[in-house]
Amino acid sequence: MDVLLVEDQPVVSEATADKISRNARVESIEVRGTAERALHALRWQPDRWGLIFLDLDVPGAVGLSLAMEIGRLGKAPITCVLTGSQRPDYVAQIEAAGFMGYILKAMEVDALVRALDAVLDGQRVFPARSSTGADVPRLTVRQTQCLQLVSEGKSTKQIAKILCLHAGTVNYHIESAMDALGVNARAHAVQRALQFGLVTLNGARP
Repeated sequence: MDVLLVEDQPVVSEATADKISRNARVESIEVRGTAERALHALRWQPDRWGLIFLDLDVPGAVGLSLAMEIGRLGKAPITCVLTGSQRPDYVAQIEAAGFMGYILKAMEVDALVRALDAVLDGQRVFPARSSTGADVPRLTVRQTQCLQLVSEGKSTKQIAKILCLHAGTVNYHIESAMDALGVNARAHAVQRALQFGLVTLNGARP
């Protein structure tokens, strides 16, 4: 299979590619170091990739934004997050979204190789659940649409026109989303929504 490795640190990508290439099922590995380049590879050759290993913290990605965009492209079932972000809320959302795995880079080398091999052999691999993990906020479709447009720099008036809503209704949805996200400013709401992968940076509206 052809593997797409999304990783921006050359030393890490080289070491990871070396570990992955030892698996007999791997024919080739391509490395992409930014969210833009990763999405271009997936859109340009959508049927090429047998497996994707994804670092969450690459340029152009915020929180789970890139992972959720990959999910919207239908690639969640062949994507495994490989990251240093040890957040139970991220793990829970990635697992619920149907991704193949969530592997932490900080694992012991032998355990990391076993986890990579398990994913390459078609198994789902996730850390043990933690009872202390934060829940992923749940937003309505309208709340998500409004926040997505806020993230694109749209005003209340512009959002109302795009969604065919009254301005007061738009403000209600945005304020409700802010309450759900535990913030009191639009900018903070967008930041939190990006972290949870609820909105995207490229304007692809959920």
